[in-house]
Amino acid sequence: MTGLLRLASLFTIALLAGCGTSAEKAPVSDPDSALVPVVSAPTADLDSRCNADSVQDLIGKPISDELAVEARDDAEARYLRITRPNQPVSMDYNAQRLNIDTDDNGVIKQLSCG
Repeated sequence: MTGLLRLASLFTIALLAGCGTSAEKAPVSDPDSALVPVVSAPTADLDSRCNADSVQDLIGKPISDELAVEARDDAEARYLRITRPNQPVSMDYNAQRLNIDTDDNGVIKQLSCG
C-alpha cells in the first residue's frame, strides 16, 4: 500500500508542477497573422502610423515573405497581417498594422492600414 500511496503522491506533484507559472512572459503574436517567418524586425518606431498609400503599387504582384516585409517597412507600419480568401480575422483596429489581402493564388488584391 505504501508503494501505491507514494506513486499517487508523485503523480499529484507532477500534475501540480505542470500548472505552475513562469516569471517570464511568452511573446505575444497577432493571432490573425499569416504564417510569415520573421525576416526582419520592424523599422517603424512605437509611435508610428501605417501609410498604405505608399505601397499601392504592389497590387497585382505575388506575395512573398521578402515583399511583405518590404511593404511593411515602406508603409512605416510596425505590424503586418496577410489575409487570404475566407480566412477569419479579428475586427480590431491597429493603426500600426499593414493589412495585405491576397487572392487564392497569393496575388495582392488590397493593402490597407488598421
